[in-house]
Amino acid sequence: MLIMGGTVSLQRSMAHRITTIPPRLACWRARLERRPYRAAAALGACLGIVGTLCTLCVIGVVLQFLPPEQWGHSAAAGLGRFGPAWIFLIAVVYAPVVETLLAQVLPMELAHRLGAPSSACVLLSGLVFACGHYLNGGLAHGMTTFFGGMILACAYVAMRWAGVGPAVLAAGTAHAVQNGTVLFVLAPLLPGGA
Repeated sequence: MLIMGGTVSLQRSMAHRITTIPPRLACWRARLERRPYRAAAALGACLGIVGTLCTLCVIGVVLQFLPPEQWGHSAAAGLGRFGPAWIFLIAVVYAPVVETLLAQVLPMELAHRLGAPSSACVLLSGLVFACGHYLNGGLAHGMTTFFGGMILACAYVAMRWAGVGPAVLAAGTAHAVQNGTVLFVLAPLLPGGA
């Protein structure tokens, strides 16, 4: 009987540990709620790096299986005539703002108001993002940005609880970090890079 009582006590303590929020995590959640814009920027920066890594993996697969004549032109090729400061303003400041509004906010908010679940909103946003990049950069660019667009949409969904402002900031920051990493960190490492 003592053993069964000890087992029940152990089960209760395990259930207590699993179902209660540790004090550190509870404090962290409270900080997030007090500073949603800071949390959105931090989440966006992290997901921007994750998006870059995901895009690199996907582009490796896409370029392996897609014939070169179907790749299309580089969307960044048109930026070559600008200096680094203008490239930064166009690709890291302006494009994320415009594309976040067109590819994340509009389709996701419309789909959400029509009753679509978050996963459908993320897929729709990725598709809209990919279509815009396909029109500008070709098939390979569109296929790779589909997955990057879904990561940006995940940033939007993850911060939507705090309002549209923090959600837009999270998606826009992720996009800016992704563009900046690709253009200013990875592109110079490639043959013929800046």
